[in-house]
Amino acid sequence: MDDAKTARRLPQAAINEAVMFSMRNLPMLEQGTTYDPLATAENLWASVKVYASGGENALHAHGGEDHIFVVLQGKASFTFADGRQETAGVYEGVMIPRNVAYKFEADAAENLVLLRVGGGERSVKGLDDLTRVGTPRDVTKQTTFADGAVKVGNDPKNGESGKQRVYSAGKFFAPY
Repeated sequence: MDDAKTARRLPQAAINEAVMFSMRNLPMLEQGTTYDPLATAENLWASVKVYASGGENALHAHGGEDHIFVVLQGKASFTFADGRQETAGVYEGVMIPRNVAYKFEADAAENLVLLRVGGGERSVKGLDDLTRVGTPRDVTKQTTFADGAVKVGNDPKNGESGKQRVYSAGKFFAPY
């Protein structure tokens, strides 16, 4: 695997000017997931996620944000707390209002690539305290599993993100 092509993406804060970002050249996976920041403004943040399989397998809700997922590659089957199930394919997505519990499963036929955009009113102002994926930390602290526990991204019950990441040699989404 060419490490130069899989360099860690850093959050780009859009404070007083526009910032450009790219989803090109995302490494594909044999196992695990990647979750990379694209850009963050005070009330809106965008990231891109890649899943080898699995997904986010435990019901959870984001109390601090509304968010969307748009499928760029693969398929995702979403399940909501009321038992409803919906599948999103390429160029389809789902809008999830804050406090709506959901989980999803990737179709193992190919990597799932998702554009994730979140936003909401925040009681904390500024961009001084961001997670490694560019989400304001005050927002992530309001994400909980169905049992009320605070959701941590690499928790084994969260699914694929709890597994060790294994890259697919020479395979990339939207290569240059």
